[in-house]
Amino acid sequence: MRERILIVEDERAASHSLTVMLRDEGFDVLLAEDAERGLEIALREEPDLVLLDIRLPGIDGLTMLQRLRDGYSEAAVIIMTADATSSSAIRATQLGAFDFIIKPIDFDHLLVLARRALEYRALDREVRALRATQTSKPAIPAIVGHSPAMQAVYKLIGRVAASNATVLITGETGTGKELVANAIHEYSPRASGPLVKVNCAAIPESLLEAELFGHEKGAFTNALYRRTGRFEEAAGGTLFLDEIGELPVALQPKLLRAIQERTVQRLGSNRPVQVDFRLIAATAQDLQQAAAAGKFREDLFYRLNVVQVTLPPLRERREDIAPLVQRFLARSEHPASIRREALDLILAHDWPGNVRELENVIARALAIAPGGVITGDCIELRRCAPVNGPTWLQQIPFETGYKRILSQVEEHLLRAALASADGNKARAAGILGIQRRLLYDKIREFRIE
Repeated sequence: MRERILIVEDERAASHSLTVMLRDEGFDVLLAEDAERGLEIALREEPDLVLLDIRLPGIDGLTMLQRLRDGYSEAAVIIMTADATSSSAIRATQLGAFDFIIKPIDFDHLLVLARRALEYRALDREVRALRATQTSKPAIPAIVGHSPAMQAVYKLIGRVAASNATVLITGETGTGKELVANAIHEYSPRASGPLVKVNCAAIPESLLEAELFGHEKGAFTNALYRRTGRFEEAAGGTLFLDEIGELPVALQPKLLRAIQERTVQRLGSNRPVQVDFRLIAATAQDLQQAAAAGKFREDLFYRLNVVQVTLPPLRERREDIAPLVQRFLARSEHPASIRREALDLILAHDWPGNVRELENVIARALAIAPGGVITGDCIELRRCAPVNGPTWLQQIPFETGYKRILSQVEEHLLRAALASADGNKARAAGILGIQRRLLYDKIREFRIE
């Protein structure tokens, strides 16, 4: 029996193109031009997959997705959108969308997603179990990025938010780890509870234990009253420990016990206190490497690293730089714009300080921009110190031979592009800027599976 795909799309040209492609691939296709009609067909015909546009006349795609799940439809859903914002991506994932694809649609990529969605419907049903926790959530405008790397982050947030699992957020300084912690809490069943934040690097070691676990009156000099710690303050909500790699070694066993037993013990007390909290930690350090060096407890690392969310540095998602600039300009108290030469300077920079550095550069530029128009003269970029020693080009062993070196570089680039494109050859060719036929020839030459 052929699998059936329902297309809910109000643009007839796009709908027709999708129909032709999918029928050529052996699928039966159903069509709807608005969400109301799409919902009726989906609940009556029970298609295997729904390709759903977000922007539709009448009710939008996310509302239709919600009603599909309320109607107990088991169809896999792929969202089609021209604007995959963080809030829409997270919301779609929590509502049970298998994935989303950006318009204009790459048909090869869509086919890959469609086949995966049909193969993994069991996973999709598990994800849709998140609907039991859904309420109307506010957007989280601070998270900006349409790149594939950020879309993967949004999907992971959507999937982990409804659980009670401990989350470790990793990434370079300035990538937005605190914003991800905010999102996980905001989209979780604990959203009505407190989100308590502690920066482990900002509190002196002598005070950090009392800050986290609290103290009884008289526990130490100047302890004039009993104080509850941050763990107890987070009861019913989420505790976010930023810069967890800076936690003193002496405190790590006590944190490990709190995570394992969900109890804390105030300074000066022998009575354990049961606490219901969800823990999120963040670090710019490599904790596994720190554990191997004896600077961080290995057992604590594994307790923290139940689910890891890794944020990409800004230099690896350059397509997000321009939208971030526009977001920062929109925050200005007065109308502001940026000229092309200024934007070109920004796009060419490597941003070692990531999003935080970009935000500071735009804030400075706005402060000195004549009439709110940012020119190239307004952009002041921090130059990275030159690295001592030979560059990677200078270290290439020329004895290997010209052709052999080029062959190794070619193979490395092909494998990296295919991995980045998730196996999609058309996208990989686009990433490398080569014709698809050349890509196929090289795949055969290097025997890449």
